Amino acid sequence: MKLLRLATTLNPTSAPYNQFSLGLKKAADQTYCSLLKNDIPIEDSIVGFHGDGSVFKMIKVVRNLIKQHNFDVVHIHSGVTGIILLIAAFPFKISIFKKTVFTLHNSWNVIKFRNQILNFVVMLVARKICTCGKSSRESIPKVINFFIAKKTIAIVNGFDNERIDKIKNNKDATKHFSDNSLLKILCVGALNNTKNQISLLQAFKEITVDCELVFLGDGANKDTLTKFAQQLNSNLDIRFKGRVSRNLTVEHMLEADISISLSNGEGLPIAVLESMYAGCFLILSTIPPHEEISPPSNRCIFVDPSSISEVVNALQISADNIDSIKSERETSREYSIKNFGLDNMLREYMKVYSLLSNK
Repeated sequence: MKLLRLATTLNPTSAPYNQFSLGLKKAADQTYCSLLKNDIPIEDSIVGFHGDGSVFKMIKVVRNLIKQHNFDVVHIHSGVTGIILLIAAFPFKISIFKKTVFTLHNSWNVIKFRNQILNFVVMLVARKICTCGKSSRESIPKVINFFIAKKTIAIVNGFDNERIDKIKNNKDATKHFSDNSLLKILCVGALNNTKNQISLLQAFKEITVDCELVFLGDGANKDTLTKFAQQLNSNLDIRFKGRVSRNLTVEHMLEADISISLSNGEGLPIAVLESMYAGCFLILSTIPPHEEISPPSNRCIFVDPSSISEVVNALQISADNIDSIKSERETSREYSIKNFGLDNMLREYMKVYSLLSNK
């Protein structure tokens, strides 16, 4: 099967590359084309192109690709790259949209208005639409769903447990957390209003606990969050490490006691799935994607992200029960693989690919 994958980025956190392309590297002949310049080297078995940040350059690249190759499937991972394909294919290669699948990687309500418009146009012309879980599908407004419901299916996100096992087995002696901290807490995600890290820091104004807190990610709120953190109790060791490689992120998960996401909106977050498999106890906001994951009850506390008292209470419960939290790290592994293993997700996508390539 010859597959063209269109995505905005290729970096350490890009799901189209990390979950899809790497997961299918033995199952398909893949060409990966991103709008932005690649941040990391691409796998040798995958052919890679990029637009170097220029929409016009990427249109030219995509036009040449679809002229020179007879792709069985084109997988579109963002509205902007779908529009680029539409322009590149017009007018002589427009039939290629009979072979297209579009993935909605997020919940509709957290997508910027401009991107909602781009997504809607692409969803109208794509052959099949896949959402990253039931909550993502249910977030699509009814007026839009009226036009696309018959060609839309929900496929639950998956994570690569074999990658985590490999990192665990090969991990060197480098430690990312101190052995002396009562609580080792990890928060993964872009530093922005949607991810809502400020609620976690505000909770630490109301609680005194020996804690080490690491933020992995970068974004517009970094300066604000850093300044707020500097005003907190001296018994807190808070570090902002920026955006790091996926492997390094997993190393932090394997050491952390608790992984926290107080996000106001998500697709179906890979970082939560990976944290659960790595053995972290979870504190999650009560949003539909988190509730769809539904971790084992003894390994998760759900909180209203707007209620600082609920966050404080969850942190206090965690501190009071840290010994059992540490001793039960293995209990969610089987649940994680059974419900969110990468093979499950890719198997469903291969069914969609087969359907498209046989048209």
